Amino acid sequence: MKITNGVYLAGPMSGMTGTNMKEWRTKAVQILEMAGVPCLDPTRRVPYHKQIHDDRGLEGNISRRIFKQDLSDIARCEILLVDGRDHPSAKAQGTACEIMFSHMKNKIIIIWKNPEDQLNPFFVAMATEVHDDLEEAVYAAISYGE
Repeated sequence: MKITNGVYLAGPMSGMTGTNMKEWRTKAVQILEMAGVPCLDPTRRVPYHKQIHDDRGLEGNISRRIFKQDLSDIARCEILLVDGRDHPSAKAQGTACEIMFSHMKNKIIIIWKNPEDQLNPFFVAMATEVHDDLEEAVYAAISYGE
């Protein structure tokens, strides 16, 4: 699957419920698709991540498979739309890796957060844009494809 000017939906998944992982992504996908912008949502691989929620952890090969699939998705997209909100129970190490990978590939990185959230200075330095509202961030992503 080749995607150009597509958007990859990055954000914490470890330590989050399926609803928390998918809620913002579902809204973003609706807006992006209405604008004709293709997107890749890593939550389509939730069955792999379900092992975490079952307290079994990720088996090594599955973990490496997810890593390679996510990087492949990012490589096919031009824009990374990142959930940068503070999630007390979530681990964001994977998101940090995705941001760095995207930065190294000169991708457009749009981070959205709550107004009261403080981003890590590394996230700020690598971001193309930072928004305090999901819809604003999605429309910014759309504007790069125009």
